[in-house]
Amino acid sequence: MAISTPNWRSIYFITIGIRFCFTLGDSYIHPDEHFQSFEPLGLLLGYSTNPPWEFSAEAPARSYALLMLLYYPVIYLSSTFGLLPLQTRYLARLELMLVSWVVTDWCLYRMLPTKQERIKAIYFALTSYVTLVYQSHTFSNSVETVLVMLTVFMINELRFLSTTPENQYNFREIGILAAGIGVVGAIGVFNRVTFPAFFVFPAFFYLQCWRKWRLLILFTGVPFLIVSALFIVADTAIFTQTSVWTILKTFKWDQYKVAPLNNLIYNTHHANLAHHGIHPYYTHAVINLPQLLGPGLAFVFYGFKNRYWRTTPFVTAASGLFFLSLVPHQEVRFLIPVVPLLCCCFDMEVFDRKPTSSNDENNKEKTDNATEPKSRRTGALPAAVLNLWYLFNLALALLMGIYHQGGVVPAVDYLHDFIYHDPTDKSLDVTAQIWWRTYSPPTWMLGDKHNSTQFITLSDDNVDFFIDTSKSNLLFDTMGLEIDLLEKVITTVKSSAAKTYLITPVASFNKNFDCPHKVIWKIKQHLDMDHLDIGDIQTLQPELGIFELL
Repeated sequence: MAISTPNWRSIYFITIGIRFCFTLGDSYIHPDEHFQSFEPLGLLLGYSTNPPWEFSAEAPARSYALLMLLYYPVIYLSSTFGLLPLQTRYLARLELMLVSWVVTDWCLYRMLPTKQERIKAIYFALTSYVTLVYQSHTFSNSVETVLVMLTVFMINELRFLSTTPENQYNFREIGILAAGIGVVGAIGVFNRVTFPAFFVFPAFFYLQCWRKWRLLILFTGVPFLIVSALFIVADTAIFTQTSVWTILKTFKWDQYKVAPLNNLIYNTHHANLAHHGIHPYYTHAVINLPQLLGPGLAFVFYGFKNRYWRTTPFVTAASGLFFLSLVPHQEVRFLIPVVPLLCCCFDMEVFDRKPTSSNDENNKEKTDNATEPKSRRTGALPAAVLNLWYLFNLALALLMGIYHQGGVVPAVDYLHDFIYHDPTDKSLDVTAQIWWRTYSPPTWMLGDKHNSTQFITLSDDNVDFFIDTSKSNLLFDTMGLEIDLLEKVITTVKSSAAKTYLITPVASFNKNFDCPHKVIWKIKQHLDMDHLDIGDIQTLQPELGIFELL
């Protein structure tokens, strides 16, 4: 089954516009897309923010220097032109989308041997909702996809050159590829400590190349160590607020902040992972991978006769899937990098059944006649799977790219204009926001440059809090707090605040509240997937509201 060139080109240009639409959309896939990017970086813009524990100065588990490397152009433009938080967010997502687009397409084009293979891989990668939606969101997994693709390309190039006669390549090319693996590998580790999981199996190809070029490890190791050292020194300077010269002058091992090491230590404790969720070891393979590829899995695993199982992309995807499955905390976004890799391995001939040849002419004629209807049927099967692929990705793109927690960012932007718009307002009246049954609001987007906001996070296990009387704005992230506990929180807050706003799905408000209120703002494009009740159709109402509690 081949993909026609006109069809491929039409789809390619159509998806360009679709990419921009989803990039500038309001969906909110996971809190980390804010809290591991611009929530800590918001400090550079002068905002009062609520950085997560990963950026604590004592034992940081995320690299601040890496975030600055990734997003400094956005920070610079935002500071220079005085952009609003929402505009800054658009810039960051456009940056990620463009980088991901260029790198992924370029790697697929350079890595695959024939035009038809290139068209197939890019075609399926660009029609995947993961590419259209996830790759523009600012969590580390989107960045990891770009770094994985670059590393796979370089390993694949080394693998190819190792089988090429020496008079057809030069050693400078080998050195550049080896050094590139070291540089990208270091960035990958400081981006996500799980990055090496994708390259345990492909390391076999690298070692085969090392047997031919003995200096290969040196050309890889030295750049890796240099880049890692730069990140460590920069992070140490940032988290300890010390100059680089002072750090280098007083050389002490215990003064350095090694974010990947702290992250690894944290995640090796089962009790820590339990805070984020413990999953069965089969979750990635049985639940998460089908969520990402859907019907496309048939092109990879149908009959277990895929022709690409020895290729670098397939081995890399298998390595990531296997070793990430050994970690008991498994989220679907952890597998994002395998999507473009497995799109390379979609076997369009996997459904073909060729008739068995025979020396007997009569038997051959019977065989041909008998298998002709089957050929038509098997030809229809990949076409059906392809149509299911389109429907699957269209549905998931709309869900994850528009509706999934899609009201949170517009609500924060509205509150930025509604509460924080007037920098000269010296009112001492306390205003409280209570967020319930939503993802944690990206507080950096409130644009609070006067340190006027107190951030309070509550849960069923911890509902105790105190109110800082020096703050004129209170923000409560109550997550999925039980309704009886939430009502107690609201009663306490209303006694201290002049105005109290509840930001929650409209369905949750209508079902649980019957109190005097005023509807301040609503948005239809919001779906709360965490509190759906299939038996109650009212909970399926896709809408978020801001309610003033009177």
